[in-house]
Amino acid sequence: MYTVMSLCHFCEHHGPSIMFSCEKVLPTETTNGNVERPDTTSNPDDEGKSSSPQTSNKIKESSIKKTDLCQACRSLPEDKEAFVSNDKETGSTYLSTQHPHNSEMFKRVRQACVRSLSGEVCPGRQGPILFGDEQHGYVISYTFYINDNLARGQKRMYSIICMMADRVFLIQSWTFLVGCIERVIEYMQNCADYVYKTESKEQPQLPARVHARMTNAITPRNFRQLRGDTSNSRALIQLTGNAELYQYLHTAFTWIMRHCRTRIQEHIIFAPPIDDDIVRAEILARSKRSNSVISNEDVALAVANEELRTKSLSEASDNEVPYNCFRSLRHMRDILQPPLFKAVAWHLLIGNQVIWRGHDQNMVSSALQVLKTIIPVGCVKMVTDSNVYVNSYESNLLGLRETVALPSHVKSSDQYILVDIVRKASASQRLSQLSLSASPPTAFGGIEFRMTSGCIIPEKMPVMLHKLEVALANDSLSAEVVKHCLICLKQEWMNKTKVLFKFVKIDNRDKEDTNKLLQVCLSCTEEDTRLLKFWMTGLSFQFKEKLRQSARAEKSMLKTS
Repeated sequence: MYTVMSLCHFCEHHGPSIMFSCEKVLPTETTNGNVERPDTTSNPDDEGKSSSPQTSNKIKESSIKKTDLCQACRSLPEDKEAFVSNDKETGSTYLSTQHPHNSEMFKRVRQACVRSLSGEVCPGRQGPILFGDEQHGYVISYTFYINDNLARGQKRMYSIICMMADRVFLIQSWTFLVGCIERVIEYMQNCADYVYKTESKEQPQLPARVHARMTNAITPRNFRQLRGDTSNSRALIQLTGNAELYQYLHTAFTWIMRHCRTRIQEHIIFAPPIDDDIVRAEILARSKRSNSVISNEDVALAVANEELRTKSLSEASDNEVPYNCFRSLRHMRDILQPPLFKAVAWHLLIGNQVIWRGHDQNMVSSALQVLKTIIPVGCVKMVTDSNVYVNSYESNLLGLRETVALPSHVKSSDQYILVDIVRKASASQRLSQLSLSASPPTAFGGIEFRMTSGCIIPEKMPVMLHKLEVALANDSLSAEVVKHCLICLKQEWMNKTKVLFKFVKIDNRDKEDTNKLLQVCLSCTEEDTRLLKFWMTGLSFQFKEKLRQSARAEKSMLKTS
C-alpha cells in the first residue's frame, strides 16, 4: 500500500506543478537474490544522493527536464538528484525527488496536484480537503499561501498533498496528518513572513513596480514578451530565506509517513466473558474458598475445564464414544423424535424437573449432560445416578436407576417429566444378537423411550425453543454452527433476564409496569416469561452484587442532594 507526500505550487507561467515528492520505495532484488537499497553512507559529501543506478535512471526518465522549469517550479538543484533516508528498524527506504520516480505514480500525483490547486476548493481557500477514488487513489490536500512581494496579489499558492490507496486508513489518520501538515506549513509561512516584512522595509517600491508591470496594456506586439517574462519567479528557498528548506521537508515528510503507519497498531480485543463462564468461575471459587469473589484467572480456568470436559461427546470419534450414548442435541432429537424432544426441552427451559430413568446409566448420564447445555450453568442442578428420588429444588436434572419409583406427590404434580428407557427384547435375546453381529450394534437398537408427565404441553412454545428447533432441523448447519447458535440464544435470553431482574428485584416495580416491560420492550409471551423467571435463579452472584451496589450508591447520592 503506497503513500506519497508532495509539495505543489500554482505557477503563474506553468500552472499547477509538482515541486517536491517523498515516497516509500521498495528495495530491489539483484540477480543473486540479495536486496539492494540506496546507500548514503559511503561518502559524506554525497549524503542524500541515491547510489542505485536503477533508481537514478527511473528518476531521470520520469521527471520533467529541469531546464523546462522556472525558478518557482524548481526545488532540487542540479547537483542534488534526491534525498534518501533508510529506516533500519523496518528496512524501509524513503526517497524524495522533484517528481515521483515511477511514471504511473507521477500521473496520479500530477492529477492530484491539478485538482488540489484548481479543481477542489475548500472553505476560505486555505485548509484541508479530501478527494479521490479507487482508481487514482485518495488524497488529503492542504492549500495555503506564501507571501511574495513580486507575485500577483503578493501571494503565491501552494498545497501539500498526501496520497494513499486505503481510504479508510486515510480518513482515520485525518487528525494526525492534518495536524502534522499544519505545523510544516506554519514553519514555512513564518519564514516567508519574515522575508516578506524585511523586503517591504528595505525596498518598499517593489510592490508598486510589480503592479505597474501587471497593469500594462497587452497588445499583439508585446503579448509573447509578457507571456515569457519570468523575471518575477522566485524559488521557494528565496521566499523563505532557508537554503535547507527541502532537507527539512524531506525529514518532515519521512517522519509523517513513518509514524502514520506505526502509530496505529492492531490489537485483539476480547469480549467480556459470557454469563456461563462467570458462574463456572464462581462455582470453582466457592470450592476453593468460602467467599464468592472471583478473578480473571478463575474465569479462564473454569472455561478451560468446561471445554476439556464437554469436548469428548461432541468431537470424539465413533470409536471413542459408546454406541448407546447421546452425542449432541441434534443426535438426541433424532433418537427421541421431535415431539418428545420438544416436550423434554420445554420442561427444562421453564424450570420443571426432568427425570431420566433406565437400566443403562451411560445413556442416562449422557442424556443429562447433553440437555444441560440448553439452560444457563447457574440453573443446572444435576444428579446423574441416584438410587432414591431427589427433590426438584435439589436437582432439576435427575437420573434414576431402573427400579426407583417416584413418590406420590411427584406423580400428582404437573411440574415434572419422566423419560423411561425401556428394553423391547429380553436380555438373553439382546446378548445373542450382539454375539452374532460382526459389526458394532445399531445405536439404541431394541430400546424405546416412554414419556410421563402431569401436564399438557402447550402448542405455543417459547421463542428460544422454536429457534433452537429450527437450527437443529437444518441439516446444512454443522455441529459447530449449532453450538454457537445455542450460545447466542442463551446469551440473548440471559440479557433479557438481567433486564427483568433489575426491573423487579432492584427497582421494585409493580406488576403493571412489569407486564409492559415484558410485552412491549422485551416482546415476551407468557411462555417466555416463565422461562425468564426461572433463568433469574441462574444469574451470577457478581452481577447481582453489582446491581445492589449501584442501587445503594444512587440512594446515597439522592439523600446527600
